[in-house]
Parts: sequence; C-alpha cells; structure tokens
Amino acid sequence: MSTTIEILKVVEEIPSERYGDLSTSLMDLLLVSKKADKIASPLMKDLLQLWRKDELSTKQGLKLLLETAASSDPEETSKLLASKGLKEVAKMLGLEGQR
Repeated sequence: MSTTIEILKVVEEIPSERYGDLSTSLMDLLLVSKKADKIASPLMKDLLQLWRKDELSTKQGLKLLLETAASSDPEETSKLLASKGLKEVAKMLGLEGQR
C-alpha cells in the first residue's frame, strides 16, 4: 500500500466537493466490514479523534479513512471507489487488482 505522503497526493486528486460523500461511504464500509479486526489500534484511535472533531471529511480525515479502509479491506475499498467513479484513485492506492 502507499505511504502517508503518497496517500495525501492521492487525496489531492479527489475533488474537494466529493470529500463529504466519500468519507461517509468509507466510514460506512469500515463499520460493517467483517475485516474490521484488521484495523490497527492507532488508526482506529486517530479515526475516532477525527470523528469527534467532525473532521473526517477533511484532507487529513479522508487520507486516514483511505489508509484504514485500504489496509483492512482492500477488495471492498476498491469496489467502493469504482462505484464512486474513482477507479484512478484505487489504482493510485495499488488496489486495482483487488476486485
């Protein structure tokens, strides 16, 4: 998977008006994922902190959501991004062959 700096570059490729919808979809994916046990505790703690501050739809929040979703459930993350018309984002994250 991509490094943090690379993931921030990926987020910058996503139009900012799509952050809210995408962050909600990624959070929904994480909440219902059967692979949620693969999420590292520090990532979950950071997600919860951003959620409390209502900052999941910021660049930093979206970066963390993408990182968490891609690492815990790459196949579903790839499907989600494709359904949102963001196949290029999935490719940039190295998820293109996950479907």
